[in-house]
Amino acid sequence: MTENLSRIDFIRELINDCRFDDALEMLQVATDEEPDNIDYNYELARIFMELGNYQSAISNLELVVDKTRNHLIYYMLGTAYQADGQIDKAIGACLKSIMLQEKFPLPYKTLGILFLGRGDKVSSIEYFEDYLKLDIPKDEKASIRQVLDRIKNEKS
Repeated sequence: MTENLSRIDFIRELINDCRFDDALEMLQVATDEEPDNIDYNYELARIFMELGNYQSAISNLELVVDKTRNHLIYYMLGTAYQADGQIDKAIGACLKSIMLQEKFPLPYKTLGILFLGRGDKVSSIEYFEDYLKLDIPKDEKASIRQVLDRIKNEKS
């Protein structure tokens, strides 16, 4: 167990230093040994997201989310789907994130953006307004209120 902890800590240091190639090499060996290790799959997903390999990030996040049912992982999965152009799946993952932690603000904003991109202004407004009710910075609230004003003015 100590070996695994020190290995994952070392891998995370490599990632923090943006030494993705070295971290990927170590993670490939680690996942060959322990393919179901949540930490290894999560770190692989982080690297793949950073490198723009969204399909691989999604594959790893799907492994992690199946085992953890964590709101942060669902949100990450939603952003990976969004980056990969899988909008329906992105919406589904963000909704699952909210179901697990309704006070987590990020999926509300993402849903507002996703629905706006689809042209569903009613749903977009709903999620942006829900986002404003959560604990977010004042300057963010002002920015979202401006977005809402533009959407509502276009609507009429």
